[in-house]
Amino acid sequence: MSEAKAQAKAIADGFLASLGEKYDVYTIGEYPTFEQLMLYYGALFNQVATEELEKAGAVATGAITEFLSPKVTKFGTNYEMVLGYDKKNPAAVYYRFVDKGVKGVGGLNATPKNVLNSPYKFRSPYPNEQMIKSLEEWYKLGKVKVRTESQKTKLSASQTKNKKISQIPQRLTLRDVATMTAFAIKRDGLRTTDFIGKAKARVFDKDFYETMTLAFARDVDLQVKQMVNKTNNNGYNN
Repeated sequence: MSEAKAQAKAIADGFLASLGEKYDVYTIGEYPTFEQLMLYYGALFNQVATEELEKAGAVATGAITEFLSPKVTKFGTNYEMVLGYDKKNPAAVYYRFVDKGVKGVGGLNATPKNVLNSPYKFRSPYPNEQMIKSLEEWYKLGKVKVRTESQKTKLSASQTKNKKISQIPQRLTLRDVATMTAFAIKRDGLRTTDFIGKAKARVFDKDFYETMTLAFARDVDLQVKQMVNKTNNNGYNN
């Protein structure tokens, strides 16, 4: 993502410029530019993962796009970036099924979904009440979105699904449709979206590593300037 690389460089330049001549703000062993860009790329991952979910038409109630703000933790000389979901978010459990897909139980009139190397499989053809309720809520949300949607062409997969929801025959209740959908999902399965893998590939690419190497070099340069400044001023910043 060359555009992200350019923006990341701009962040690094702007961050260092904001320090001016105050080169004793950070101590030796700290890498502020590196950390700033880690947070930037973490936020970018959340954005791109959401785009991939939209493309796949996998956005339901919205919980699956409510990612945690990225956090960066330092352990000695190593950095760890924390991404994902809050434990209280139900998507923290079911995102893996959307990502990897779930094999259906099959049966009469089954149309198996494209599930690639998933370890998950439905074991019963019968949906539980929670599954039906969740789908019913999703259909309600879709109908609301259609009422407020002005775009008519080049619809995303999610927008196309919502449009279909608005065309449900009036003789059927949303509960009826949710129940039929739940049985169909159990029978056919959930296709693999690989939204995590696709987002990783788009964000943490060759440009990411080149940019982070540049950030590290700029932090080293910052530390050298700090040491020189302290030496020239007997340990005090101008």
